[in-house]
Amino acid sequence: MRFHLKKTVTWTLSIVCCIVLVLFNFYNGPLAMPGHGARQWGQAFDYIDVVDKHYLNMKHYVTTDKSREWNLTAAPLKFDVSHSIKPKVLWPDTDQYDNDRIVNQLKLKHIWKNKTDPPLKKILLYTGFGGWQVKRGRQTFLDQKCNFNTCDLIDQRGAADTADAVLFNASPHRPWTKRPFSQIWILFMLESPYHTPGLSAFSEVFNWTATYRHDSDIVAPYEKFVPYDDNVKYLIQNKSYAAGKTKQVAWFVSNCGARNTRREYAKELQKYISVDIYGHCGTIQCPRKNKKCFEMLNTDYKFYLSFENSNCRDYITEKFFVTGLQHDVIPIVMGAAPEDYARAAPPHSFIHVDDFESPEQLAQYLHKLDQNDDLYNEYFRWKGTGSFVNTFFWCRVCAMLHDTSRESHSYRDLEKWWRGDGVCIGKDNWRKRQRTSNFIVQDYLV
Repeated sequence: MRFHLKKTVTWTLSIVCCIVLVLFNFYNGPLAMPGHGARQWGQAFDYIDVVDKHYLNMKHYVTTDKSREWNLTAAPLKFDVSHSIKPKVLWPDTDQYDNDRIVNQLKLKHIWKNKTDPPLKKILLYTGFGGWQVKRGRQTFLDQKCNFNTCDLIDQRGAADTADAVLFNASPHRPWTKRPFSQIWILFMLESPYHTPGLSAFSEVFNWTATYRHDSDIVAPYEKFVPYDDNVKYLIQNKSYAAGKTKQVAWFVSNCGARNTRREYAKELQKYISVDIYGHCGTIQCPRKNKKCFEMLNTDYKFYLSFENSNCRDYITEKFFVTGLQHDVIPIVMGAAPEDYARAAPPHSFIHVDDFESPEQLAQYLHKLDQNDDLYNEYFRWKGTGSFVNTFFWCRVCAMLHDTSRESHSYRDLEKWWRGDGVCIGKDNWRKRQRTSNFIVQDYLV
């Protein structure tokens, strides 16, 4: 009898614990079910359903420049999706300055109380569909299996008054009318402030920005690296990335007159280390369409000059993410501030010119790496720790149009936010400029 009583009590306690666990999971998100997001915000990083069960298609989602199109295959997805998202990090916030919120916006998935689909949001592409690589209507959102797919892409300006959002590409143009209070106007730009039109005339006109800047409302970076596990920064590599390489520095460049004087820097660097310059600005030719040109970075060269044409905050393009990081070469970078690269790049994956007082000092360090394979290979220990992912720009625009956590606002001084003091520094360097959080949306909103 004692034996049966003990067994009965044990089973009863087990059943009660199971019931408590299920109820806790239901109301507070996952406890012992990795791979499912918090109840309020939906399934996190559900990329497996977005593209396929194993791989991401990394073709650039929006571009008007055909030279920026590519199609690469990312590594299998192994993201940690166990944490939930707080509403305050969906939008730019001084308390979350380093967070571009891309992952958070992708995870957003409201549970509608009435159990019906969210309302349809019309998005007018003011400059038309040219260059966007999207389909009319809802098809793009359905194809990408967005958490929110109830958005409709249109280009009929006659329907502007009934649109929920109007998106302007690159040039804002003069608005055809005063913006209705309930309508969202979005300004999209991928070029640096040196190569975009003035915005002084657009005070209190635009509600959202969509640019490469990490303090934009909808951040649209050239690439996005996401680690599989935040606690795993490096992996032991099974190869030497220095093996068989006999050349030192390469640079592919066509624009010889950049404002940051990158060509002059490269010429000075040539005095102290071998730098092979390909294209209009150099003495060696190798057509961009020739795949063997870029293959040389994997087999022949140890370093590559990933020099941007502008020294501006957050301005980091495919020169770094694709030509640099996605080849077996160490990128030497010039453009954004060192902390901007550190925020966007895998750890210990690049060398910034502003970490050195002169091209001569940089060359001395490169010689040191060139002569020490162990030190050189340390720059590749990040490989295999994460993946370059599709940021699903249109999914995020649609999701944020459905978000109700933010009050209506507009930029009172868009020009100062985009081109204010310290955003771009011409031919100067970042060494004497301290990290700042001045470039945050809240400072310029009304």
